[in-house]
Amino acid sequence: MIYKEPTSKTFSHKLIICIFIGTVLLLPISSDAQIRKYEVVFNASAPVLDGIRSPGEWDKASEAATDFKLLRTGGTESSENIKFQLLWNDDGLYMIAETDNTSWGDWNGNVNFGFDDYNIFIDPNADDEPNEGPFDGYQIAIWQTNGLISRFSDELDEDERTTFLEARYNGNFGNNAGWAEPRELNWVSNHGDFGGVVELFIPWTDFNADEFGENGLYHPQAPEFDDVWYFNIAKIATSGALPTWNWTPGRFFAQRPHGEITFTGARVPFIITKFASNEDDPNSNDITWNSLSGKIYGVDYSTDMVEWEELDDGIEGEQEQTTFTHEDAPQGKKAFYRVRLLE
Repeated sequence: MIYKEPTSKTFSHKLIICIFIGTVLLLPISSDAQIRKYEVVFNASAPVLDGIRSPGEWDKASEAATDFKLLRTGGTESSENIKFQLLWNDDGLYMIAETDNTSWGDWNGNVNFGFDDYNIFIDPNADDEPNEGPFDGYQIAIWQTNGLISRFSDELDEDERTTFLEARYNGNFGNNAGWAEPRELNWVSNHGDFGGVVELFIPWTDFNADEFGENGLYHPQAPEFDDVWYFNIAKIATSGALPTWNWTPGRFFAQRPHGEITFTGARVPFIITKFASNEDDPNSNDITWNSLSGKIYGVDYSTDMVEWEELDDGIEGEQEQTTFTHEDAPQGKKAFYRVRLLE
């Protein structure tokens, strides 16, 4: 018999886990509207910020391409081939952006809008305002330069790098929306003659601009499924040419309409999905459950669901499914197993 321990006060850890399946889908609409729509799927396994596209990290997010234009050149299209992918979970929003540009300078660490950098604009749209008019939202500018660099000094990069961060309300410039500390978003980028990649994480708690109260920007918790936020990304060219998400006669850098993110996904319950005798050893039992890569699990065994024997409390989860083998399991008697998420 298979037994899954329900959530209770017996353990301090949650005993429910979620697996989310699906894709990020780019849905083009009328070019006149200039609103690109993206379906961003919940993925409980967080990508590692290391500037490397590791196997499996972004598999649930299909590619989306940008087609932004250059601001002061009559709206001509950028020549850089840039693509990006988005994921989300209960902690925050994740993005990977890549370019085929192979010419990179050595940035001196200061704010410089004549240098290569990605510009990301996000509006949680908590006030359900229309996607038009002056800019509302958070602007994040991430400079790109040779080598492996990160926002915060760590084992990857000994320097702490400047990141341009502003929040605006009803205006295309400035920081009038009161984006408050802490702003803990983090990024790691890696660039060279092979091209470039940046991985970005924005915790939901960073969306804390509240200077104007109900301005639609204050959203320091995870969105609900099917919520729609406004989003766009563009990149200043190596030549220093500024980009624009939408070409308008006013030539504003971040003029709406923006693109739109719809948060989607499907939760899979934390359950034991398979129980069977081990194929190579009939005296051993295999227990398989829904899991997350990098999480730590424990497996317990009991014959009466009163007294429990801990079989292992250091099982590192694998992507989607993890199997534990109870070697030399007692035979010919009723048995119960439970799996616990520890950290």
